[in-house]
Amino acid sequence: ASPGVGPYISPWGDAQLEIGPETLNWMEHESIVLEAIAPFRMDADGKGFSMPIGSTEGDHLDSKGRIFYPGGLRFTDRETGTTVTLKPTWIRLMPRPGYSAGVSVDGRKIKDEVQIGDTNATEVMIGARPSPTGFRLEKVPFYVTGEVAELFQEVTGRPGPRPGSLLGTLTPDFRYVPTQRSDIPRFPGLPG
Repeated sequence: ASPGVGPYISPWGDAQLEIGPETLNWMEHESIVLEAIAPFRMDADGKGFSMPIGSTEGDHLDSKGRIFYPGGLRFTDRETGTTVTLKPTWIRLMPRPGYSAGVSVDGRKIKDEVQIGDTNATEVMIGARPSPTGFRLEKVPFYVTGEVAELFQEVTGRPGPRPGSLLGTLTPDFRYVPTQRSDIPRFPGLPG
């Protein structure tokens, strides 16, 4: 878990990440298989993943200015069997906005945190939209960092994804109104 449990943006929600075409091509060319670590869930086509979000899911702002999400991603090199696990997962708000994660190789932790994808406030705000139950951010782009490209090259001995290429786009939907019956709070003594 992440230190300093704090508030989150909304009680409920979900997010979808669509992997960028160049990143998908890199994974195919380098024989890399991607798996989601619960509660993240891979899409059936393997071109993205989804995750529940919200304070009710354990997401929170930590003492380092990062938004913590349980779950993560595991990349497996089909040729060598080497695995790179990115967990825990954070979205950094400052000083460098982006997606970061702890890194383990073959189950051994090698880095507490590496910036995986960069974004910026302008691109985040361009996609901001109200929704009937809260608000959403449409297709926020995250770009491959030099740090993660170098990490994959060191671990696999082959080229990592190209720095600056589109890692993927994230569409989070932040909800303030419960949309599922299981989300509605129960009160002792009241029907329902």
